[in-house]
Amino acid sequence: MRHADSDEAVVAISDTVENRGIVEILRMRAHLLAGRDRVLLEMYLERGTSLRQIGRLMGLSPSNVGRRIRRIARRLADDTYEICLGNRDEFNGRELALIKDYFVRGLSATCVNRTRGITLYRVKTTLRKARKYAASTKKRTIYDCG
Repeated sequence: MRHADSDEAVVAISDTVENRGIVEILRMRAHLLAGRDRVLLEMYLERGTSLRQIGRLMGLSPSNVGRRIRRIARRLADDTYEICLGNRDEFNGRELALIKDYFVRGLSATCVNRTRGITLYRVKTTLRKARKYAASTKKRTIYDCG
């Protein structure tokens, strides 16, 4: 087993402090997930289960588990769905479901197209609208605070 140098330990501690906010966001948004993704994230964040243990339980390699957790975290850390959900008057129910499928569940535009029975053009148009709206809202928030 390799021992960490003091410099590496300091870097690990600073990373932990910076990531605390992201971890809290992930914990708050974990309820949006369903199935294996939710279980995977809860095992990792809440119970502190190692990637190797999760892999053994789920029949996956530790590197595969790490990649899946990273993708889930990236999706949940993205504010697009939360911003769109907070401004429901800008989007109808079908658009919000589509946005959730793409940004939270991680489905591709083609998969959303097939499962929702919506044309691919409509899916891509709605995703563009959501990204544009989220970006403009983020800019307004930055300018309002500064």
